[in-house]
Amino acid sequence: LFDHIVFYRYHEIFRLLFSPSDALSAHIQSTMKSLNLMPNQYSSVHLRMQYPVDVIKNDGGFSFERQKPLITGWATNAVNCAANLHPNAAKYYVSSDSSRTIKYLVEESRFVQNYTDATKHKEHESAVKLVARDYSIQNPHINFAKNLEPDDFMSVFEDLFIMGLGKCVAHGIGGYGRLAAALSGGECVMRHRGDGGNMNVCTQPT
Repeated sequence: LFDHIVFYRYHEIFRLLFSPSDALSAHIQSTMKSLNLMPNQYSSVHLRMQYPVDVIKNDGGFSFERQKPLITGWATNAVNCAANLHPNAAKYYVSSDSSRTIKYLVEESRFVQNYTDATKHKEHESAVKLVARDYSIQNPHINFAKNLEPDDFMSVFEDLFIMGLGKCVAHGIGGYGRLAAALSGGECVMRHRGDGGNMNVCTQPT
């Protein structure tokens, strides 16, 4: 309840004090139009994969290919959490600090095949549809990226605002996903991974 109150107040205050620049607003509108995202009709999945939890540090740092079973398990669970929060959402928007993880979810995961199968049987309205903006360039981390121009962080803020315009946010480790949850109003939020990397396990949507 306390988090909900704080998030709601932050949501209101932020929108009173801040608005995206013209350039950022154009990016947001373009992405939402191309993905057919309508405010409050979709929900979001935030994945902070490169956070240095022990299991990642002890394996020499983040590597999608080397740690694929672990990472895809985290990612699948995160989508399950979002689908449990907002069953039958029009779409689920995916944001991550790992472009390879986004590619896995929107191109290779079981959710893709399930949606394809459901479409064939005209049952796609009950299937999980994952979407993402252009993820060919990976989001830089604001604290750690070096020698970048302000425009190089455009995708970071684009993801943040788009997540904030959705109905629900299933977010991972760190403050970025929590901020997106606050911008959404905090009424429909779940943290699918704690700071230690442990999952809040969510069942597969039926």
